[in-house]
Amino acid sequence: MADNNTDFVPCMIIPLQHHYLLLPNSTLAEVIPSPRLINTDASKPDYWIGQCQWNAQSIPIIDLESLVTKNTSNTADASKLCVLRGINPASNISIYGLPCYGVPQLIHLTESALKQAEQSIESDYVHYQVQIGNKVAYIPNLDAIETMLSQQIQ
Repeated sequence: MADNNTDFVPCMIIPLQHHYLLLPNSTLAEVIPSPRLINTDASKPDYWIGQCQWNAQSIPIIDLESLVTKNTSNTADASKLCVLRGINPASNISIYGLPCYGVPQLIHLTESALKQAEQSIESDYVHYQVQIGNKVAYIPNLDAIETMLSQQIQ
């Protein structure tokens, strides 16, 4: 008889400019075409892209790769925006956006499918880097990202 293993987590693998991002499917609210930015502020850090209107509210947009690597990147080539639901109630960030460079893909992961990447990056905003097939993806520290975002908005 076939083994019907149901110990999997539905996840989204999101193409960033140079990396991938691995998120639980439940955190992704919507994927939309890249919107027109508003309220860009030159005094904000390099990872702060601006804000956009989504469902009649203004949401912050950040570049996760710039936040993690502390390098400025050009997000003009991003074709889509991933709108994420906040998970940290203490941060008061209920929704925010990340640019993506392709179509996010739904995958069902099991524990055995995840392997820690050989070379990992040290960042307060990444829990782990994992190898999924031939892709290396960040598992982000969403609590830390949302706490940082709430400090930038104040």
